[in-house]
Amino acid sequence: MENLKLLFQLYFRPVPAMSELMDKGSWLLAAIFVFVISIGFYLTVNAKLQAVYAIPQPNFSFIRQNGQGTETYETAQKRNQMIAEYEKMMSERTKVPIIGDYLFFFFSFEPGGFFRPLISIVCFYLPLTILLVTLFGHLGSFWTILQRDYGVLSVCSLTAWAAAHLPFTIAGFLLNSQEINPNIYLVFWFVSGAIFGLFMVFALRVVFGVNYGTAILVIAISWIGFSLGLYVFKFISPFLFSPFLLFYAYMYFGGTLTGEARGFGNAFRQRQNFKRYLHNATVNPKDADAHVQLGLIYSQRRQTEKATEHFTKAIEIDKNEPDANYELGKIARQKGELQNALNYFSVVLEQNDKHSLSEIWREIGATYLNAKMFAESKNALETFIERRPYDPEGLYYFGKVLQAQGENEKAREMFEKTIEAVQTSPNFRQHELRQWSKLAQKEL
Repeated sequence: MENLKLLFQLYFRPVPAMSELMDKGSWLLAAIFVFVISIGFYLTVNAKLQAVYAIPQPNFSFIRQNGQGTETYETAQKRNQMIAEYEKMMSERTKVPIIGDYLFFFFSFEPGGFFRPLISIVCFYLPLTILLVTLFGHLGSFWTILQRDYGVLSVCSLTAWAAAHLPFTIAGFLLNSQEINPNIYLVFWFVSGAIFGLFMVFALRVVFGVNYGTAILVIAISWIGFSLGLYVFKFISPFLFSPFLLFYAYMYFGGTLTGEARGFGNAFRQRQNFKRYLHNATVNPKDADAHVQLGLIYSQRRQTEKATEHFTKAIEIDKNEPDANYELGKIARQKGELQNALNYFSVVLEQNDKHSLSEIWREIGATYLNAKMFAESKNALETFIERRPYDPEGLYYFGKVLQAQGENEKAREMFEKTIEAVQTSPNFRQHELRQWSKLAQKEL
């Protein structure tokens, strides 16, 4: 019931629902949802589309040749008649609007292919999606990310597919006995796919913490995984994949074997257990650190409200907790609550003026900059740059302060150093820091 509840929550609160699926979701239940819904969807929506739009295959099997291997006159007549009838049928048949038969290069309406969504997602779509998100999001090693996040992303993806297709499956059953325009079913097919893509954008945001641009780009390409599955099934029976699914389920649910294959399920269980332990730890009224760790998890998942809730609880337990005050200060600055941000940051300074590798000074400088208090901002940023002279964000902020004070030559120098700092940073960080290089180039 918990997993079913989360499936329905995707319609109204997709980001929190994806986060809860990471913590409470079950791969087996998500797979069952997909399998059951795909049967209904394919037997209603796909069956109607197949009957209207599918390309008919000619059958000339009755034509025989004579003993010498040459075609008889009667056979030639029948063949020509069949070809003429087939060509007439092809010219008169209903085609998919706008894209026509090109659709069948990538997808199929075959009602008997109800097994494809589950197998295609597990075997083709998810690995391709993770590969693309590591490339465009610059998250690190593909194999490392695959082992760490395949399990949790599979639960989110399977549940997303089920949620996207469930309403149209129900509609397909309700309309099955009625004569309606086949384009209605085509709309069902396209919209269900689009909703799945939308849910997957939220899934990538929550699981990997990537921005919307990266998530949309990945989803815009990764649908090719479904088409890859379609072509594979043309040459390899889908039943050959069932041992893979059984093996995966066995390894996922605690088989005795060890090795790389087992790592997918282990990583998922460890992540869920860690979150569960943290929630249990929050029962202790004096444990502020558990709330801080939960707040950091929700921040990484782009759930600012939940993160704020836990950071606030942490400082209610310990008002001088530096990490909670630091994170609340950053959130307040992003919201434009500049005085509140400075109040939080001042608490951090009292505890440790080198907090977060001295980034506390960069945050204070940026807050004063937003408040147009340039002298105070300059003092804070000078302290930060003295300690971190190659931080692009700090250099950019310092350049903006100098520019606001009319020191254009020094500002130009800071913007040039910002670009240089990005270019000389490690490859895995350049994508993350590139925004400061672009902003500096704009100022130059």
